[in-house]
Amino acid sequence: MILAYIGLSMKRQFVKNLSSNWAVYLTAAALSFFLTPYIINQVGQAAYGVWILVGSFSGYLGLFDFGIGFAVVRFVARYQKTGEPQRRNEVVATAFYIAAGLALLVLAATIYIMIEAPVLFDLPDNLIGQSRMVILLIGLSIAVGFPLSIFSEALAGGLYRFDLFNTVSLLMALLRSALTIILLEMGYGLIGLGVAALIGSLLGYLWRMRMLFRLLPDLSIHPRLISRSVLSQIGDYSFFSFLLVLSGRIAFYSDSFIVGFYRGVEEVAVFGIAVKLTEYLRQMSFTVSRLFSPVAARFDPEADQPTLRRLLYDGSRINLLFSMPVSLLLFFWGGRFIDLWVGEDFAASAVILQILLIGHLLSFMQGIGGELLLGVGRHRLFSILSIAGAIINIVLSIILVKTMGLIGVAWGTTIPLAVLSIGYLPFAAVRLVGGGIWSFVVRAIFPAVAASIIPGVGIIVVAQRIDSLGTMLLAGGFISLLYLPSAYFLGLSSSERVIIKSGINRLLGANKT
Repeated sequence: MILAYIGLSMKRQFVKNLSSNWAVYLTAAALSFFLTPYIINQVGQAAYGVWILVGSFSGYLGLFDFGIGFAVVRFVARYQKTGEPQRRNEVVATAFYIAAGLALLVLAATIYIMIEAPVLFDLPDNLIGQSRMVILLIGLSIAVGFPLSIFSEALAGGLYRFDLFNTVSLLMALLRSALTIILLEMGYGLIGLGVAALIGSLLGYLWRMRMLFRLLPDLSIHPRLISRSVLSQIGDYSFFSFLLVLSGRIAFYSDSFIVGFYRGVEEVAVFGIAVKLTEYLRQMSFTVSRLFSPVAARFDPEADQPTLRRLLYDGSRINLLFSMPVSLLLFFWGGRFIDLWVGEDFAASAVILQILLIGHLLSFMQGIGGELLLGVGRHRLFSILSIAGAIINIVLSIILVKTMGLIGVAWGTTIPLAVLSIGYLPFAAVRLVGGGIWSFVVRAIFPAVAASIIPGVGIIVVAQRIDSLGTMLLAGGFISLLYLPSAYFLGLSSSERVIIKSGINRLLGANKT
């Protein structure tokens, strides 16, 4: 059991963090479910395609932090554990001023893209003005967020207070959704979407910064704390973290640019619906996996190898227990869901979704291994291979889009992701933690696969009988009834079942009193 390997306070915090991650994830998914068709109806398919392109552009602007956020998480976590507040402050201060300088690069890139947008994306004439304005708004949001995000990273990962981070995220998601509806109803279109995003982002960053300073009253970012040694330390770690981020951005954001360049903004919207669904699946997996890198940063990869091994096995298994059944649901029900959700104009999204899901599910199997490598600072080769895979992604997508259209772009993304997930990550993770690859497969993957067999059959059988969102919801409930006992008996260890039984008994006892 994951919680058996960390202290009591960390156990409690792990549960809080995971619960709050899920709260944010479910809220975001629900808001997206209702807002996406509403936004498409309000602004039109072409404008929605522009909005997806702007989201991809914002993802690339985030690269200008060069992995500094990862370094803040690792070193703040380390110095909190070792009780070195001066070193912790040096890390936060140095990272803050680096990020503030990099924000100027973001503004410069924003202005360039804003000016060149009609040429870069072949925008319709009636959307050029709005597109330029929304690019500026999102660019400002990212630029301002660069230095402020240092405090968010220190709060969530460094102090391991994802619960506080997520509380703000939840409230800001609700605020942004409300502002989106208000501004669209007032007729502001794409600009309204940009304003809502800017306000929600800025308020969230400022609120988390205030929380961090309340938790750490001795925290300071005075310029005199800028340290050359810390700068070197951050640089050594963050460069390879940056390569990981870069590879992820290329893999998940370049597709929209390729589709926009070769096929037009309306097909960006079609491709974007499939990407949106896989993105929410990735976020669901991320609610579990993101908690492991800060935990791993507290252990020594040599002295604590058995602990890291148990974290890899149990974390991978639990992560798959969450992600595998939802992956099967999207694979077999995704086409019908898209039709009922946003309409027949997006029917081509179904096959794209299935292709993307293949690579994503394989990556979920190895996600915890990647987080452990990152947490203990053994991610150099992983980063290099990831960036190589991202380049292959671009080349394949450009080649295949010319002959296979959107489906070719989907395969261009899936093939390198699958190769990295099968051919490198499991072996690198096992080499880090010790043990054999077969032991990892048996203890981490087989239980989740076994638990998914019965509900998987149910998903396939029911797929042809879904004729409405209501029917889909009821069928989903039926599948859950099949999956929960299967996951309980086949996917969980005996100690985990004891913990769950104990929790249920305490809950029932409290209700009786």
